[in-house]
Amino acid sequence: MGSGSFGARLAAFMAVAVFVSALSAVVMWTREQARRLDEAVTSQVGFVLSEAKASLETQLNLGLALGDLPQVDGLLARARVALPGIQSVTVLDETGTVLFSTNAVEVGEHLPVRTSVEPNGGVSGFWSEERGDERVYGVGLATSFDTVAGSLLVRMPAGAMDEPMRHYALTLSIGAVLIVLPLALLGWLAGLRLAAGPRRSLSDLAATLEGLGEVGRIRAELPAQLAHQTLGLPAAAFTDAVRRRLTILDEAEREVARLDELA
Repeated sequence: MGSGSFGARLAAFMAVAVFVSALSAVVMWTREQARRLDEAVTSQVGFVLSEAKASLETQLNLGLALGDLPQVDGLLARARVALPGIQSVTVLDETGTVLFSTNAVEVGEHLPVRTSVEPNGGVSGFWSEERGDERVYGVGLATSFDTVAGSLLVRMPAGAMDEPMRHYALTLSIGAVLIVLPLALLGWLAGLRLAAGPRRSLSDLAATLEGLGEVGRIRAELPAQLAHQTLGLPAAAFTDAVRRRLTILDEAEREVARLDELA
């Protein structure tokens, strides 16, 4: 194998190793970032909903019906501003009918009702779930008697976080390429340099063994450095053994030729 072929094979190996390593790192870091982003969004939505919930339940405790509460639209609008990228913020009654929403088209729409029961027995716990092509975050509304009065929902497109994650993955990929390409080049050059000595020794060994097979040109000695450079193998002993076998064969051949002449 020539040096060019070896260099090409080494370069191909380095390219595959670097590509697999970079891809694995990008995938793992992107997944971790997606998990953290989801936790951050959930935390932010939970905080905004808890504030709106407290305000609505304060009015409910005054004896007002959920559909008659004043200034609900302003409260939902403020929550909508605090959560960019969402579809709407809505208030539902206990049957799942939308009473108030930042999207007027949704008013009167009937949505599935889900109430998360808290460990302490409450009915107004925070929850989230996927519904078709949207993600819904909700919190129950309860009266002072801990009865269900309705719920408060935040509706968000399921792919709302896809674009930030694609941008993050692209940025991470570009950074990985800029980092690993110089390292791969240095590794390739270092590999060529480290392999130069053993390859040279193997070439010398091959040349020596080839010379042993030439009639009348059995070499008398092996280069001194060969025994120390041929990958730590006993090249000198191996060559001596081959030389002895060839010598025996040559002597046997001459003896056979002499016997033929006598016959």
